[in-house]
Amino acid sequence: MNVLFISNLFPNRAEPTRGMHNAQQVAALSMHCRITKIIAPTYEEMPREDFNGIPVVHPKFLRVPILSRPFNGWLFARSIAHELQGEQFDIALVNWAYPDAYGVMLLADKFKFPFAVTVQGSDVNSFFRSPTRKRQILAALRASRAVFTRSNALRDALKRDGIQATTVYNGIDREKFQPRNRAEACRELGLPENRRRILFVGNLLPVKGPTILAEAFCTICGSDLQSRQPAKPAASTAEFADVDLVFVGAGSESNNIAAGERVKLVGTQPHEKIPIWMNACDVLCLPSLNEGLPNAALEALASALPVVASNVGGVPEIIKDGVNGLLVAPRNPDALAAALRVALTFTWDRSAVMLSVEKFDWTVNARTVVEILDNCVRNSTVPKQQTTLQNV
Repeated sequence: MNVLFISNLFPNRAEPTRGMHNAQQVAALSMHCRITKIIAPTYEEMPREDFNGIPVVHPKFLRVPILSRPFNGWLFARSIAHELQGEQFDIALVNWAYPDAYGVMLLADKFKFPFAVTVQGSDVNSFFRSPTRKRQILAALRASRAVFTRSNALRDALKRDGIQATTVYNGIDREKFQPRNRAEACRELGLPENRRRILFVGNLLPVKGPTILAEAFCTICGSDLQSRQPAKPAASTAEFADVDLVFVGAGSESNNIAAGERVKLVGTQPHEKIPIWMNACDVLCLPSLNEGLPNAALEALASALPVVASNVGGVPEIIKDGVNGLLVAPRNPDALAAALRVALTFTWDRSAVMLSVEKFDWTVNARTVVEILDNCVRNSTVPKQQTTLQNV
């Protein structure tokens, strides 16, 4: 079976960590089917690349921030149409609902080829708040031959709108993400071994809650790190005088976090360094306002690092209180601070933490997806020769 992969979330030279989970899935899928091409539109001109022997193209996606949102699906279709010309494939797999899936739907309707969609998180949790985008996404999902979700929470959300989907969990790159010697990880990063650390990994955007974490950390420290003045009293703050907070990632919220001796903003890091950060820290914190199924949490748990996270989206499907982490209500800095205090003083069974994500496997993911796509192709009413697109 020949599969064309399409998603704006895919690594490129300018953003080598963008959509890394999609790259990992493509690598796994390529062991069970032929990926003919990866189409990954970008906002700027980008040269063609190669991923594990698969050609990757980055057509320029023209859009006007905010103003063009209702038309971004049409603009997406316009940007990728020429890349489909002469391409031979049995089905397209589109990993992002809007504008990607809607744009592909417009082309599929015109040129008669089947496609399937993977919904990943914000493309439902956030985009459904816009009635226009919700209508467009639902139209694309109804036109697709199969819908995959990253969590049961996303699957159930779509079911309420009449969309039947299959949950296919992401996998973990276990060669990278596994327990390592903490002292060696600290030395590799130039960090003191005698400090404890709370780690945040992700985009520093409001939906990810980084400022909520910064506020919780102020409570733990018993001081206001923004003004350097005493804040509300915190229980046993001296007990946490050796705790630092590290933000790995970039985004608009970095301007609202005061970096200092105990709060580090280290920016976006190469993906191969993330396991080192995880092994040099004591707890991962994900204070998101909504989520699909966060890869950072899976990777941390595989590294035997406990996770404190908001009880949103698919997070409860992986975090079990007292086993591999703690769940807290979103938007609640005080509750987050209390949970972090517990996590920093609790004696975690590292083997149990690591084994809690044993079932998350890219091979299982790929086999399930390929089996469903193959059934879609076999049952497709589109003549196979029509998926060789000409004169697009």
